[in-house]
Amino acid sequence: MSDEKMFSVFGRMTAQPGRRDELIALLVQGFRAGGESGGLVGYSVNTAFDDPDTIWLTQLWVDKPAHDATTRSEPVAAVSQRIPPLLAGQPEGCYGNAVHVHTRVLGDEA
Repeated sequence: MSDEKMFSVFGRMTAQPGRRDELIALLVQGFRAGGESGGLVGYSVNTAFDDPDTIWLTQLWVDKPAHDATTRSEPVAAVSQRIPPLLAGQPEGCYGNAVHVHTRVLGDEA
């Protein structure tokens, strides 16, 4: 798998006050709805230290067509349509191509 063809997504969402954990659970459900064969290599959902309602997302896909096919699939779309009522505003984000990918299992020595 070449890093240059891998597709990355970075995003920020702000939940309605007090609904961050609900939003996180729904996002994770959406990732799982995509299944194992959807081309999603990895993802992280991160909380912000300075804002209890903000989360940051990072996704790494085998390529853009895999991302597009998975996110437009019926199971993922069904979860995605439940997200907007939890948001305090429009999500922000950007897309790119991975130029270097390194994975490490927790506990490995660097």
